[in-house]
This record gives sequence, C-alpha cells and structure tokens, in this order.
Amino acid sequence: MDDQVRNLITLVQANCHISDARHAGLFSLCGLLLRLRDLFKWEQEMNPWEEPEPSILMEWVDRREDLWESLLQEEFHLIPTGEGDQDPFDARFISAALKPSGLVYGAGYVLGMKPSFFLGRLGESHRMDGLHVDVVDRELARDIFATPIMRQGDRIVARRSVMLFALWDLILEMRPSAREALKFALAQYGLDVERVRRDSGSLGPELVRIADGEMDTWIHHEVGEYHENIFPGEVWHEIVSTYCGTPIEIYARVVKDLLADTHPQGLLGHIVRHRIKSSLGFYVANARAFMRLLFPEIHGAFGRFLRGADWEVIEEARQRGQENGRSRAEHLVALYSQGKEQESGWSRGRILSEIIEPLGIMSGFTAEEPDETL
Repeated sequence: MDDQVRNLITLVQANCHISDARHAGLFSLCGLLLRLRDLFKWEQEMNPWEEPEPSILMEWVDRREDLWESLLQEEFHLIPTGEGDQDPFDARFISAALKPSGLVYGAGYVLGMKPSFFLGRLGESHRMDGLHVDVVDRELARDIFATPIMRQGDRIVARRSVMLFALWDLILEMRPSAREALKFALAQYGLDVERVRRDSGSLGPELVRIADGEMDTWIHHEVGEYHENIFPGEVWHEIVSTYCGTPIEIYARVVKDLLADTHPQGLLGHIVRHRIKSSLGFYVANARAFMRLLFPEIHGAFGRFLRGADWEVIEEARQRGQENGRSRAEHLVALYSQGKEQESGWSRGRILSEIIEPLGIMSGFTAEEPDETL
C-alpha cells in the first residue's frame, strides 16, 4: 500500500469519525452499542460471529467517545484525487477518479441526514438492468452506519463485508417475528438456525457463501428503486430532509423501500421470477416493524406459501404491496405539495394526523428503522 492510499484512508476515516461524533445521538443507547460492537469487530478484523471480551470492548468504546468529543468542532476533509482535492460528498466524481487504482468510494446522507462515508477495494464490476454495479471486497474506511447495498444515480455499490455482518446480526438477533422465516431461509442451504448460532465458527465459510449469494439478489432492491418514479423530481429528498429525525422521515423512507421491493423489476419481483426460496425467507425475516405494518400482505402470503401454496400468492402480495405503496406515496406527496401554499407547519400537521397517527406508531417511534442512503 503506497503513501497516497494510506493518506486517502486516513482522510476518509477522519470524515467517518467526524460524522459519527456529530450524529451518535441519533441512535438509542442499545442501537449505538450494537453498531459500535460491529465497528470494533471490523477495526480488529474479527469475523462477525466472533465476540470480543466485554472489558476490552468497553475500554475501546470509552476511547471512541473521547475521540468523538475532540472532533465535534472539526470540518470534513477534502478528498485528494488526481484532479485535485474534492468535496467529500462528490461521490460520483471521486469514485470515478479512484477506480483505476482499484478503489471504491461512497458518500451520502443516511437516516436522520447523517453523512456516511466509506472506502474499499474493488472486487468486481458488472452491469445489471442498465445500472453499473461495483462490488467491494475489502473495507478500508467506514463509519458507524453501514448498509450492505447503496445506490447513487445509476451506480450501485455492494459491500461484501457489510452484507456478512448484516446476515449474522439477523441470525444472532432472531426476533420472534423473524424466527419461522429465518429457519426456512437457512433450511434452503441445508442449515439449521440453532446449529448456525451454536457452531458459527466452523460454519463461517458457509455463511460467507450465503451472504455473497443473497447479496446478488438484494441488489435488485436498488434496481427497483431506480425504476420507481412515483416521487416526482426531488420531492422525496425534500421530504426526508425537511422532516429529518421525525416519524415522517421514517415513513417516507419505508414507503420508498416498499415501492422498490414490490416494483416488477425490484427485489420481490426478482425473487418470484426466479423462485428463490432462501431470499424470500430472508426478506420476510428482515422486515422491521414499520415495514410489517405497511406491507402485512407478504407475511400472510408467506404463511400460505409454507403451507403448500405456490408462488402466485407471493406475486399477488407483491402487486397489492405495490398498489398500496403507490397510494401512500401519492397521499404523502399531495400533502407535502399542498403545504407549500399554506402557513408554516401545515404539511407536518396534516401528514401526522392523516397518515402517521392512524398507524398507531407514535408512542413507539424510533429513528433506527431503515438502513437507507439518499
């Protein structure tokens, strides 16, 4: 590794630290500790299923919090390329400049409008449905918020290490609502979920194979998002930035995810066309509370699928989810657009009273639902 690459890693990682310092308060205490645990494992080059000594981890957390405290007034660093120093958010330009060196760069705004950055080694590139896909083999710099797959324009970045961590976290957590679907998904690979949790060390290579295979399917979420056009122009970006950190932002992000997943060229469409049982199980297992609330059809359909129904029930659920998602998006856009002609706060009040409050989620609201980037 030459000095230029080392310097680049240092600067990108510094921006990651600055972002984490500014936005750590976005997460609940439990959510923050879980993300710090995964970040520690990545820094120490541990496998996701390896657990650090609690005392060592907590000492590291204390040092990290001290670092964050020292960086609260720092500004983001420019990123050097062969064509001069660049704004760290100009991900398209920077990544294009670094790609001949075998590097992949990403930057964007995630949940709560937290800036997120990463740098990695390029594993492979290919085209998919008119989009360019870069697969990152090794992460060189990252922040506390890492999502396995992200898209900016017609460029998708898939991060193998983050996908493996996400798979293991799903298995380790195994929420009651996810248990049946997770057991079904792993059974497609000839694995028992309890054995995986118990003997993860010996099954590590198998988990890597599963994560790589499922990542190829999960990329179709971004394909569906690319082709979905229900949100006109920059309206969706305006909504999530205007209502940052509120239930409205979460709702907008989950509706967008629902539309991407249920688009004919999206994740569920791909799963149904190719009859990928494992991916169907992981999709249902991975659904968080807000998505389950907006897309209950898939859970009923999955239950019938397990009892012997064919793929048509999943396709019917996908179509109903797409119709429901479009209706919800149109309602959200209409209220937001009408609010531009009304007094300040009109849109917020109407969106909350007409859309959010009827869902019954205000008392249990959390700002940690989807792992999405702008």
